[in-house]
Parts: sequence; structure tokens; C-alpha cells
Amino acid sequence: MTRQTRDGLRKALRETLPVTRTIGTLMLVCLAGCAVTEAGTPVFNGSVGGTSDFVFRGLSLTRGAAAAQASFDFEFPREYYVGGFVAGVDPNPGPSPAVEFDVWAGRYWRIDDNVSLDLRLSQYTYPDDPRRVSYNRSEVTGTLGFRDRWFIAAIYSPNTKAVGTSPGYEEGDAWAVEVSRRHAFNQRFSLAAGLGLYGLRDIYHDNFAYWNVTLIANLAPFELQFAWLGIDSSAEDHFRADSTGNRVAITALWRFPSTR
Repeated sequence: MTRQTRDGLRKALRETLPVTRTIGTLMLVCLAGCAVTEAGTPVFNGSVGGTSDFVFRGLSLTRGAAAAQASFDFEFPREYYVGGFVAGVDPNPGPSPAVEFDVWAGRYWRIDDNVSLDLRLSQYTYPDDPRRVSYNRSEVTGTLGFRDRWFIAAIYSPNTKAVGTSPGYEEGDAWAVEVSRRHAFNQRFSLAAGLGLYGLRDIYHDNFAYWNVTLIANLAPFELQFAWLGIDSSAEDHFRADSTGNRVAITALWRFPSTR
């Protein structure tokens, strides 16, 4: 085995092990949730559909193009849950991954009639990603809710190297803080709005504010979302122009009914 081959194997192991550990942790949490199902049966929810523009924290991962997407959630007794999300992506005009696949596990607490707490571990993965920098990352998210209307979330990632359309300048810690509000007009229509700050100073030497306002129409089992999304103009210094700026996205989903 040549030295170049050995160095290549070491690099592959360094990139793979953090993802493997995170997925292993998610599996253990899933098994823990399954272990408590003797007291009840897990609830399954899912959705399939598409969006006119796949935007995450203000950055388009399809450069303004449409994408198919699907998600699933298993909710266990004692408020444990696991889930996943898959969507088509095309962040770069050259070599680019075709799919984003995310998995998560967490627990929800209802502290009292007004206050709730959610703690989640997530893994973001881009299978067969041809880019020279790994965009895979792990995140821990804590969300505090008030009256199921106001929410504040704190997110931390210890292993972010790059996000969106641009390789990072350095590897480091990343964080985000989000405040959101939901208001239901009636059983069919609701409005959601959010404002966030993405802390990427270690990776891109900058932080970015992002926001969204979304009108949601519940036409069960279908759901339509009309969203206005944006990110502050400083993001244009680091990411492709076709992935930044204000934009409108329309999402249509078919939601699976809950089963017990």
C-alpha cells in the first residue's frame, strides 16, 4: 500500500467516523424509544411532495429550481421521537450532490399548559457528494415553546465545514438562534413567521440573518405553503448569487394520516 493510499484512507476515516458516531447515537435513541412502546404504540406521520425552491436558513440548495421532498416521523410514548427527511438538491452548477438526507432523534416535554421544551440531535448528509469539502454535519437543537405559538430555538454544530453553495474557509463551530411565531386564523389557514441568525464566523468569517413568512393552507390530507424567504445581503460575499437574496417558494405536500 502506497503512502498516498494510506493518507487517503486516513482522510476518509476521519470524515466518516463523526457521521457514523452520530447515526449510531440516533439508532440508540430510537431503540430506547422502541423499548417504552410496551406502554403504548408509536404514532407514524409522513409526507411527500415538492417545492418550487428548496431554501434552508435563507440559502437556496437548488439555486431557485424545484425539488421533490419527503419526510417521516415516529412518535413514541413518553414523548420520544425519531424522523427523517430527503430532498433533491443541486447547490452547484458543476459537481454537485443530487440528494440531501437528514435523520434526527429527540424528546419533547410539556412543562405546563403554556411552556414546552424540545431537544433534538440531527445529522445532515449528502450521499455521494463529489465536492472536495464535506458538507455533512451534526447539530443539537433546543427549542422552547410558549402557548404553542411562540418558539425560540438554539442550534449548535461542532463539525461544520461548509454549508449551501460555498466551501468554508476554515472548519469550526457553527450556531444559530431562531425566533418564530405561528397564528391560526381557523382550521384551514395559518400564518408562520421566523427570524434567525446563523453564526458562521468560524467557517466563513461572517454571520447571516435570515427570515421567512409563510401562509399555510390545510386542505387535509393536502397542505399548501406560500413562503417569502430571505437572507441579508452580506451572504452574497460568500455564496452564489443564485442561492441568496429574497425569494418566493410554493410547497405542496400530501400528509399521511397518523396511525396507531
